[in-house]
Amino acid sequence: MKDVIACLVIAMAVICSCKDSVTQSLLPKSGGQPYEVLLVSSDDESRAIIDSVLTQAAVGLPQAEPLFDVSQTDHAHFNQTARLARNIVILSEDSLQFTTTSIRYEKNAWARPQMVVYINTPSIELLRKAMNKQGHQLTDLLMRMEFNNEIENLNAGSNKKASEEVMEMFGWDIKIPTDMKSCKRGRNFLWYSNNTGSGMRNICIYTYDGNRLVPERALQERDSVMKENIPGEFPNMYMSTVVESVSTRIVKEKDQTIMISRGLWEMENDAMGGPFVIHSTVDTLSHKIIVAEAFVYAPEMKKRNLIRRAEAALYTLNKTNSEK
Repeated sequence: MKDVIACLVIAMAVICSCKDSVTQSLLPKSGGQPYEVLLVSSDDESRAIIDSVLTQAAVGLPQAEPLFDVSQTDHAHFNQTARLARNIVILSEDSLQFTTTSIRYEKNAWARPQMVVYINTPSIELLRKAMNKQGHQLTDLLMRMEFNNEIENLNAGSNKKASEEVMEMFGWDIKIPTDMKSCKRGRNFLWYSNNTGSGMRNICIYTYDGNRLVPERALQERDSVMKENIPGEFPNMYMSTVVESVSTRIVKEKDQTIMISRGLWEMENDAMGGPFVIHSTVDTLSHKIIVAEAFVYAPEMKKRNLIRRAEAALYTLNKTNSEK
């Protein structure tokens, strides 16, 4: 298992390419939609193990949706067309060639953007043990690939006026999607939205006093801020958190510690609701917690890709270099 962990840690450490930039630019465009994965395996049992990892229920959605949409093929049918898939997991089982279960990856192997993950194992038993303990690192690798793709799009073009407003109010930089043109300003609060009737995506930035990331307080502050700034149609309607739906984890992003909380919101005394995710981090200079939140309202649509697309922007929240 040490070999498994080592390989996975290396894979998650950084996404890089062994091809030069000229070769990369000549690659064809990959096919498929974000969060689609092609699983390549010639063994039904081992394929089922990886499929169960990739298709487990995503956290923080109102209806069950899988982490990834998975299609399958065997090695014999993994042809030139199949190699253009956006995300590919290639599973090989060989007791003579492999002594441990390991994972390696390659970015933009046959197309761009693309992530190809190779899983090699000597046996189904060792594969099952490895995935039971470290399967989340496989899904994290593919998830980060998709977030990085969306961040690249934001870096290529974002709402510059919104970024300037966030900088002026909070002293932090963030890339807001270009289609989020609607804005509401409040006390230490900014709300951007694409304001569409179908698949509404939103990003809010706000702060509250503090030097520690505390999950319970983050939800209390969220309810207070949202009640004040996002009212419903009538005075007794306001946004609130479905507390029992929330899960929280702490991650390290570059030199920032981020508390990520995701779950469901609802409009009190109304039928509206949907998923949200908040990224909270400490602004040590101002002794405040700065929060970037994404939430979605799309009652007629699946919500996984909508919330993830909005969440990618939260990863661009960054303190200006001169004030770090």
